[in-house]
Parts: sequence; C-alpha cells; structure tokens
Amino acid sequence: MKRIVFLPFLAFLLSSSFAFAQVVYESNIYEHMDYLRRDRLISDFNPKAYENIDGTPYLIQEFEDGKVYLKSGEVLTGKFRFDLYANQVQFINEDIRYVIAYPEKVYKIELNGNVLKYIDYKIDAGIDYDYFITLVEGYYSLYLKKSKTLKDPVATKPYQQARPARFLDHKDYYYIKAGEMPAQRIRKKKDIVKMCGEKTPGIQNYMKEEKITFSNEYDLVKLMTYINGQLLDNE
Repeated sequence: MKRIVFLPFLAFLLSSSFAFAQVVYESNIYEHMDYLRRDRLISDFNPKAYENIDGTPYLIQEFEDGKVYLKSGEVLTGKFRFDLYANQVQFINEDIRYVIAYPEKVYKIELNGNVLKYIDYKIDAGIDYDYFITLVEGYYSLYLKKSKTLKDPVATKPYQQARPARFLDHKDYYYIKAGEMPAQRIRKKKDIVKMCGEKTPGIQNYMKEEKITFSNEYDLVKLMTYINGQLLDNE
C-alpha cells in the first residue's frame, strides 16, 4: 500500500522546480494549499521499486519539463516522466520523487511533446481507467495505449547464464472514444464501422480508397481526422 506524504505546501507552491504556471492570488494561497492537502493529490513513490531490473519502465528515462492541467483550472509546471509499467506520472521535487496519486483530478498532462489523458475505457470485465496518449481530439478521439511488461528473471542452469528481470515493450493498442462514452479498443475495420458508420456512411469506401491499415498509426490518425471532418461538414 502506498504511504501518503503531505509536503510543506507553502514551500511546495513557491519552489522553482514545481511552481504554478498561472497566478494564484495571495488571498487564495492557503485555501488552495488546504485543497491539495485535503484531497491528497500527491503521494510518494518508492525509488527502489525497479532496482536490479534491466531495461526501463519509462516512456523517457529522464525527468523532463511538463505541465499538469487540473480539472479545477490550475496549471502546474515541473519535471515529470511517464511510467508505462505502473501507468503513473512521476514528478520530482527537491530531489524526491512522487507520483500523481489522484489522476482523475487531472484534465491533461503535456509531456515529451505528448498529451496524456486519464480516461475510462472498456475491458472484458467492464470499465477501467488509465493514461493514454492523445493522437486525435474531436467527437471521435483517437488514443494510443503504450505499456511495458516485466519478464521474470532466469536462474542459472547448465549451459545457461542467469538473467535478471527486465522490462519489455508491450504491443501498442489504439482506442477510440466517442463523445463521453468509454474508449473502445480498435482491432479491425468492423469496429470503426460499428462505432462511426451511422454518422459517416461513406467510411467503408474511404477506408478502401485510402487503403487504411489498422496497424499503421499514420493511417488511423488520417482516418479519424477524416471522420471528424465529415461530422463538422454535416452540421
């Protein structure tokens, strides 16, 4: 279980490594500090969790400049990185690493030239929530789900050297979110037709003419841009 840590929030707010990107008026500072403390937005991260494991669990290994846009309207800036294995966004403050503990309070995160969103999506057992990379935004939004898997260590055997556990890239998956509905994984053309065909009758012809390949990210971006454009033209 993660141990919740409450930072000294006045120093936290004024720190150059994690300061507000928009002005917070002095009269509202303590109210905002109480809000963060009450809702426990930040929890600590165990820096030793990935010791002795080969490879990297991160999208980018180093912490980089980013922005966190909260649903409440605040914009936070600092050094962040995306942990693909744990599906968490970490940040660093005064050489201590933390994770965003309540991602449902976040509207979006800008990092590494990507826009991350924490959204609902369909799974076999119902609905779950995770971070996704935004590829196309519109009535039909296209998202990329990247992840890492952890391969177990291999013990020493005759004629075989021991190998430590290691992180491996998992297959990328693409999801479409229609309006406020949970995102749905796209596996084949029929999935697109079922979701969008009623609003875009010519979608099958377009996919055929443009030779859309569902394993090609560029093709999917092109297709979803076309579908959203058709919706705007028909308004």
